[in-house]
Amino acid sequence: MRFTGLAPAAASRRAVLVLALATLHTLVPRVAHASYEEFASLNLGREEEDDENLLDHVLVRPPIEWREEWEQATGAFRSSQGCFTSGQWYLDHDLKIRVPMGDTTYLALGIREVSDMESAYDWVQFDVRFPLPRLGLWGVRARPTFDKSRQDVGLLWDGGRPGSALAVQAVMGLEDLFNKLWSLRQVRVGDESEPYERHPYEPALRMAWRGRGPRAELGGKWLTPSIKRIDASDPAQRRREHLWGVKHDASLVQRFGTTTAELQFEQVQSASFAYWESVPGDHHVYQRRWRAEGALSRQVGAHGRLTARFFYQERTQVWRPPLANATLEIIDRMPMVEGAFQAPFQTYARVGCMRNRVTVAELGRLPVRTWGTRVETRAFLALQIRFGRVLLQGMECVELDREIYDVAFIHDKGFLHIQTTF
Repeated sequence: MRFTGLAPAAASRRAVLVLALATLHTLVPRVAHASYEEFASLNLGREEEDDENLLDHVLVRPPIEWREEWEQATGAFRSSQGCFTSGQWYLDHDLKIRVPMGDTTYLALGIREVSDMESAYDWVQFDVRFPLPRLGLWGVRARPTFDKSRQDVGLLWDGGRPGSALAVQAVMGLEDLFNKLWSLRQVRVGDESEPYERHPYEPALRMAWRGRGPRAELGGKWLTPSIKRIDASDPAQRRREHLWGVKHDASLVQRFGTTTAELQFEQVQSASFAYWESVPGDHHVYQRRWRAEGALSRQVGAHGRLTARFFYQERTQVWRPPLANATLEIIDRMPMVEGAFQAPFQTYARVGCMRNRVTVAELGRLPVRTWGTRVETRAFLALQIRFGRVLLQGMECVELDREIYDVAFIHDKGFLHIQTTF
């Protein structure tokens, strides 16, 4: 790994060590909690360790056949897992439980854990929900963590009546509540003090239409710009960190007889700066990924389905000194064809093929590894089976390219999905 724009040669060895630690801090995802860390751990460049990352992210998504059952359940758990590289296993666990607290008030418990090359975060949240006449459904959210200063709270509001065509959900998130916001004194983060000079908030809004005509959904959340001061005991580690981020998505689904058309869009971006007392430069990292997806699906018989999809994705990451002075830009273009049908032994099968054409442009010396411009082709077979309320899907992928690394026979990747309601 080579860096450009380092401190002058006269800099002390300690400053060089601090620079190495800062770079490692940027390139390796941290153990993360709640939403601030969801953006702080974002690292699109690291995705290039997996040369087939778009193929993997598409196949590791929860099966679309299970979505309605998940949305209608008041208590459910689902897990998506899979092999991304020879040493990294993707995990996405999601639990939701709703428990009555009275005639109209209830407690909603949610647990989420995501371990991905792109970002890593987790939370346990408690939502107390209560309706107010003619004013919608209100609530208060709490996300406790071991580090007191990282605990989040939120104010919740849902518009529309249960079962109505239009649903609106709004959240006003207060990030790191006890970090110089509602705390009488500065609370430690680990063994150090990390007070905010500018506190982050996270407003979020989601709207969905489930009435006649197309089914539409639109949502997004914004981590407002923040400034955190790291008052480390070691003077060489002291710095100020700036961060902001945004995520949003949209989908549109319309049925035409036995044919369903679908459009989806999602985007995530973040920007961070770190101003060290001992190392010159702003340690700036900017990241953006957006993906558009179009699909046509046709029902064949009572249980069959034929689907054609196309994905277009752009990824950008920019590093500035002293980390590097480089830009990475990647474009993915991937068609995908899939057939689904009833199989023997009460199973449901999915068979398909996907081919991703990846174009990579590099400016400067990158602090990450990339496989460069390439084509990735894969076939896959998935089997779904139900055991009572438990749904299982296992997926086997077949490598269709001649790779520069060893491939075990024709096995490429494997994925596992589980979902249950209670």
